[in-house]
Amino acid sequence: MNEILVEENFARMDGRDMNVVLGLLDGLNLEAEPTAPRSSGRGRHWELTMYWQPAGPIPESTEAGLPGTLAEIRDHFVAAGKQPPSRAAVYRRDGLVLWTFQLDAG
Repeated sequence: MNEILVEENFARMDGRDMNVVLGLLDGLNLEAEPTAPRSSGRGRHWELTMYWQPAGPIPESTEAGLPGTLAEIRDHFVAAGKQPPSRAAVYRRDGLVLWTFQLDAG
């Protein structure tokens, strides 16, 4: 199982939201855990930010499943009456972007 950290965003997510996100990522065989916020998360649009912990690339099977999982995450926020993230990004431990996905419905 590969580990991924999900950045907490106290301006946009509560504990229930984080648990949903972690559970959905677990469905991709990812050991997901929250990590401290590195930005305020208070802009008009917000990014669901994750950090890939293994030294290697994201496996193809995981990468192929991410869009569907992120759509479920977006749907959770919409159903909860909250603004969903406008995009998701996965960063390497050194801060370089590994993968991004636009979540805007429109």
